[in-house]
Amino acid sequence: MIIIICGSMPKLVIIYGTGSHNTERMAQAIEEGARAEGIETMLKNVNYANRNDLNDADAIAIGSPNYNHVMMPTVQKFLNSLADVELAGKVGLAFGSYGWSLEATEGINNKLASYGVEMIKDLNIKRMPGDEELELCRRVGSLLACKIKNKEAICVA
Repeated sequence: MIIIICGSMPKLVIIYGTGSHNTERMAQAIEEGARAEGIETMLKNVNYANRNDLNDADAIAIGSPNYNHVMMPTVQKFLNSLADVELAGKVGLAFGSYGWSLEATEGINNKLASYGVEMIKDLNIKRMPGDEELELCRRVGSLLACKIKNKEAICVA
């Protein structure tokens, strides 16, 4: 017999900045993958997000395109606003589209890790994501969901 004990349903919050909608498409696909695993999700453009959105999150995915070799200023501002929010123990993902280099996701990863977030491997897609890249985003969403579902579950034989 297996007993699974869970608190509230695990939740993934996805916050993204986007210029030409490439990172937005990635965010939507990550959400699709996570929802397919049966977890709660919240998807927000960084322009409409606030730090309270992360209060009950078990996982956080933050995305930004690479913009002049850095993340978008709005994403940087949002990340800076999280300095005094308790994020330790949450699972994190940095994701984004890029043309030449990966400073945006590296910066997101470093900032979230400095807040105590357990980061998984960054998800980077060159320019516009096609069907294969969107499927990869869905798989990463599924992976994130499984990671936080397993944190919540206690199995007894």
